[in-house]
Amino acid sequence: MTTTTSFAPHRLLRGWWIAKHLFALVIFTTLIVLGFWQLDRLEQRRAANAARLAALAQPAIPLTPDTDPAIVIGRRVVVSGVFRNEEGVVLRGRRSDNGVDGVHLLTPLQIEGSEQAVLVDRGWIPSAQGATTAYAVTRPVTIEGIARAPQLRPDSPLAGRDLPLPGETRIQAWLRVDVPAIQRQVGAPLLPLFIEQLPDGSAGLPRPPDPYRVDEGPHLNYALQWFTFAGIVGVGYILLLRQELRRG
Repeated sequence: MTTTTSFAPHRLLRGWWIAKHLFALVIFTTLIVLGFWQLDRLEQRRAANAARLAALAQPAIPLTPDTDPAIVIGRRVVVSGVFRNEEGVVLRGRRSDNGVDGVHLLTPLQIEGSEQAVLVDRGWIPSAQGATTAYAVTRPVTIEGIARAPQLRPDSPLAGRDLPLPGETRIQAWLRVDVPAIQRQVGAPLLPLFIEQLPDGSAGLPRPPDPYRVDEGPHLNYALQWFTFAGIVGVGYILLLRQELRRG
């Protein structure tokens, strides 16, 4: 006579424990993915820093209304003209190289011999109050800087909006250099780019940021944190399983 012996699976491979295993696996995998995502962000930041330094090493390109923006974006440019001080605005939420809160002064520059203008980020100042008059420059100037693409508002309901303060007829403080939006309150046609002015050696204000100062951001620290959390989850769950096995 033949008897059949059935083996029931271990209780750690049944019922509610299966759900626990899957949940722990999802958490562990998510943490690992987040860690590698931050490492990818770090590589992107390093590539952008390298591109910035390479652009600074190139000779400046004369900027005219006929210049193709695709050619000069990210490159050093030089342009002459007169500031339209009365149409200047500020970029809020900016810090100096020393970490002091303030704003950046953004002023249209009427290009010499042209009806067009270009926005120039002239650098950091400590306060937005009276900025366009306190730092007005009326003489013709020659500006050297890095050409940048417009900073358009992301198509997201969570993205901050640039709105005038109560009682104002124009927006004086902006979150980003949204050239098409700023165009609505500037009397001259604007080029579809803006210029980050480079330091000219003066110690006064506005103070352009140090162009050779590169920052890799917090991505490496974030990656290490995510990997650490993944390790804690993994080791913690293994210890939990060992404890359950001892109980069995």
